[in-house]
Amino acid sequence: MEAISRSVTFTAEPLTPFMPWSVEERAPLPEPATASEPERQLLVELLREPSFIVERLLDPTKLQGLVLGSVGVITVSTSLFAATSSAARGHGESWALPAALTSLNVLMALAASLGPIYAASILVAARVPLARLVAALLASAATGSLLLAGLAPPLYLLWRLDAEWAGPLLLLGAYLLSGAAAGARIHRLLSLMAESVTRSALGDASAVLSAEDAFRVGILARVSWMMVAFTSGLGFWAFNALG
Repeated sequence: MEAISRSVTFTAEPLTPFMPWSVEERAPLPEPATASEPERQLLVELLREPSFIVERLLDPTKLQGLVLGSVGVITVSTSLFAATSSAARGHGESWALPAALTSLNVLMALAASLGPIYAASILVAARVPLARLVAALLASAATGSLLLAGLAPPLYLLWRLDAEWAGPLLLLGAYLLSGAAAGARIHRLLSLMAESVTRSALGDASAVLSAEDAFRVGILARVSWMMVAFTSGLGFWAFNALG
């Protein structure tokens, strides 16, 4: 009897001084509701599979955020690259002007690409809504700008080591790589966007583009790749105005 009394006394004690014991509180916890997938960060999506960006392009509620976020990434990344290159050349005290001109140069390159790409989409009967096309161009340029930012530290080191050849060559190579990455990204985005719209219209997640549609989308994607890569890759000429 004494042992039973001790057992009852023990189990009646609270589990914590801040929460009294009760049968209801000792009952198994209910299964938690399935949490929705957390919002992915745009900066991460720009470097991952383009299908994540396509989801934003096709969602009207996320389109404006994609545009503003991409512009922000372009501005910060290109400004960092310009400031680093200015410091490497011994002009670190006047980094504001190069940063502003470099960011403006990227946006002007996109503006130069938009007209021919949109005209090509009309000519091949594969017109992309202008808002989505602008967002896709900005997202592609943002991916290329992130590559520029990643090449800023090597540029600084090489320019300090060899200001005659290694530094300028890496500056040229950085812009060419950035342009190629932006062109490849817009090519992939347009292809995936066409596939997603087709699957949504047909209600079939496994549907593919018809041969005719794939041909027209392929032409538009290649034109976009050429225009974005060419205009973005020529961005290094802006440094001629910086001395």
